[in-house]
Amino acid sequence: MVKRKTRLLIDLLVVLGIILISVPIIIYFKVNFLTSTILFFVVPSIYLLLRRKPRNIKRIFAASFLFGILFGFIFDFLAEINDAWDWSPVKGLVFPDKILGIVSIDVMIWFFFWVFLIVVFYEHFIERDRSDKISPNFKYALYPGIIIFVLVLMLFFINPEILKVDYAYLFLGLFALIPFIVLVIRNSSLLGKFIKVSAFFFFLYLIFEITSLKLGQWNFPGQYIGTVQLFGVIFPFEEFFFWILMSSTIVLAYYELFVDDEK
Repeated sequence: MVKRKTRLLIDLLVVLGIILISVPIIIYFKVNFLTSTILFFVVPSIYLLLRRKPRNIKRIFAASFLFGILFGFIFDFLAEINDAWDWSPVKGLVFPDKILGIVSIDVMIWFFFWVFLIVVFYEHFIERDRSDKISPNFKYALYPGIIIFVLVLMLFFINPEILKVDYAYLFLGLFALIPFIVLVIRNSSLLGKFIKVSAFFFFLYLIFEITSLKLGQWNFPGQYIGTVQLFGVIFPFEEFFFWILMSSTIVLAYYELFVDDEK
């Protein structure tokens, strides 16, 4: 037990070191959004994946595809069409051509590794289950996700205005919270595990937010219920609450409900 705790402490310090070393590199060289993604998300993910045995590859990739690619595309598509946020085509994107003129490939790469890092961090530091079995509930997220994906695209081609709402970030965030609330009500013991993970990701997301805004990698042209000002940057309250504070726990709730075992 002591040996395992020491190993996990070393791994945590290494990951924190990667993030802290990345900050001056990102600021000094004024890197693009995808490079920031590699430094903040891809490199720590690879390190933790290599350190974990067994690696639960199947579950990690299943979650990253389902929540990062499928759900991520739907979420980003609706957010961008409503100006909830916007990635700069000048300063931020390696692939300037966007899917349907809305969603960037750079952003989809980020969504995949955003979920990937959350899950591999959770599996490595918190979970004791070594199984790589995917929950039979997976289909209850996959099939509705595909249906919503098709419906959103159909509405977009028929009449894009149908998809537009005021305060889109607020409503998207509240909708995303539903599975988290359901899971916590059903199994409140998971909340403690999620909070441990969210402490790390609060630190990472805050750094990512500040460096990205300072470099103009994204902006917020929409409607919001309030703003937060920290370290010389201003961003919506919705960004602080739904992404910086809550998004890692939301992803883990989806993961436990549809990929893992709710334990």
